[in-house]
Amino acid sequence: MRALIVRLTAVTAAAAGLFAGALTASTRAPWMLVALRATVAVVVVLAIGAGAGLILMRTALRRHYEQDQAVLASRRARGNR
Repeated sequence: MRALIVRLTAVTAAAAGLFAGALTASTRAPWMLVALRATVAVVVVLAIGAGAGLILMRTALRRHYEQDQAVLASRRARGNR
């Protein structure tokens, strides 16, 4: 799951950088401005992807923990019979 999130974020960041660079270059802006806008687009998408990844992994860990607690509770209940 983690590898998929990282791969998706990297591909999306590259696409955003290319798109922002192409749009800026189409206005015949200086190359420094093209590079700056493309870099900003990549950084923004990477930050959003990292935040989404943290949220998804936290949710997965919580579900795993809750499932483990339910299994332990059912084992205790069977032991009390």
